[in-house]
Amino acid sequence: MKQSTRRLLAYGSNASIVTVLVIVSISMLYLLADSYRQRVDFSAGAANTLQPDTLSKLRLLDSDQEPVTITAFSAQAGKEGSYIKDREVRDLLKEIDYNSQIVSWKWVDFDRERFTAERLGVSDYGRIVIQRGDDRVDLRDRELFMRSGKKRRITFVGEAVVSRAFSQLMTESRQVVYVLSGHGERDINDLGPEGLSSLATALDKERYDIEVLDLLATTRDGEIPQVPDDAAAVFVARPAGVLTAQEEDILLSYLGRGGALLFAVDVGTPVSDLVRRLGVVVPDGIAMDEKVIAPYRDRPVPSYGQHEMTLELQENRLVTMLGAPAPLLVPEEPPQGIKFDTLLTTTRRGWIERGGPPAESGNAAYQVDVDGPGPAVMAVAATIFPGQGLVRATRPAGRVIVVGDSEMFTNALVAEGPGNQLLAMNMFHWLAGESRRIEYGGNRTAKVRRLAITQEEMGSLRLISLGLMPSLVFIAGLITWRSRRGR
Repeated sequence: MKQSTRRLLAYGSNASIVTVLVIVSISMLYLLADSYRQRVDFSAGAANTLQPDTLSKLRLLDSDQEPVTITAFSAQAGKEGSYIKDREVRDLLKEIDYNSQIVSWKWVDFDRERFTAERLGVSDYGRIVIQRGDDRVDLRDRELFMRSGKKRRITFVGEAVVSRAFSQLMTESRQVVYVLSGHGERDINDLGPEGLSSLATALDKERYDIEVLDLLATTRDGEIPQVPDDAAAVFVARPAGVLTAQEEDILLSYLGRGGALLFAVDVGTPVSDLVRRLGVVVPDGIAMDEKVIAPYRDRPVPSYGQHEMTLELQENRLVTMLGAPAPLLVPEEPPQGIKFDTLLTTTRRGWIERGGPPAESGNAAYQVDVDGPGPAVMAVAATIFPGQGLVRATRPAGRVIVVGDSEMFTNALVAEGPGNQLLAMNMFHWLAGESRRIEYGGNRTAKVRRLAITQEEMGSLRLISLGLMPSLVFIAGLITWRSRRGR
């Protein structure tokens, strides 16, 4: 055999072997990467990693050792964004499965597996059904994805929603929040900006039933009304009229049984005698601050006290909006058996505004001879220990929250204030003795940023990795062979 022929065969065989090895190596790497995926998050702030509160809830579920099953139904095929929606949900469920020993999940094609949908009573695309024993929480597509902007851009907020569902499942049974009526209080059924219907909806999602409580009328049998034993808390939402002595006694008796009360007062509205009995005074004036929420001049930006109810709001820098809040004076030496914790205050530059001429800028300003010094307290929590006066020795500690603004609970501000709903839910969790639901958060809106690749783009990536790259190696080998042959 001629030397040139041997050289040709050697170069050709070498190029062919290298090409085959490259193709085999790339294919093996692709298969290994697809089968044994490693989780490395390069996004800003590790945005694609499960939030700490979600991980904590998964640990709680694992500690209970009661299986949790998640059944996720596909989005409607062919609709805009359906592929991305399905991938977002599957990615989240894979992360949850990876971080939990007790949670399992199943993906269901809604169009092909109608029997599963009928068995679970599901009649819409994109729903997630989470089951734990006899408890069940359904999450709809509109809860998992938010649409914003002129182009109706889809943002996935499913982790926060699923995390909230875990919080609901950890509550053994639904509890009842009673809202006092009969004195012109804010209405839980009012859908207007001044109503509390949004708060009622949020509480319902957290497994609280909302009931109206009338302490003025006797029962059909002529019995004196009382706070029912199943009450998790009683909400007194800015009564326009004074509570009767009988109602005050009923609320005091309920507190003595280890009850929980939330009083929301506004400037100029009556204050319950029970609040005064705790030592909390509502002086004349409005809590003001140099730092306000634009464009309002009577909405101070609150500072948060050190309490489990406000910890998450501090960490996420969520602002709670209040409208012209009433100041609260808390005794420096509380009555025996009562512990106060400040929840909301003005900054050190805040004060109690009581009138007087405005500053040259037109804004309110602190005047020593007219106004009260700050910082002004706007919300306070009181723990009443048993066996020391107000609460019986054999009962759990009583809990009371006094807020100098009822507007923060209304439909207008619950929707507008970034931290209003979260703080409100944390207040009711604390009053109901569900502190672990506060610690791990139940309403965080997680910002999830993911690389969005369509199915067509994924096919292109496969073509590039398995076709184009080996072809380039082959061409490079061919060029090398031709150049060497010409020598």
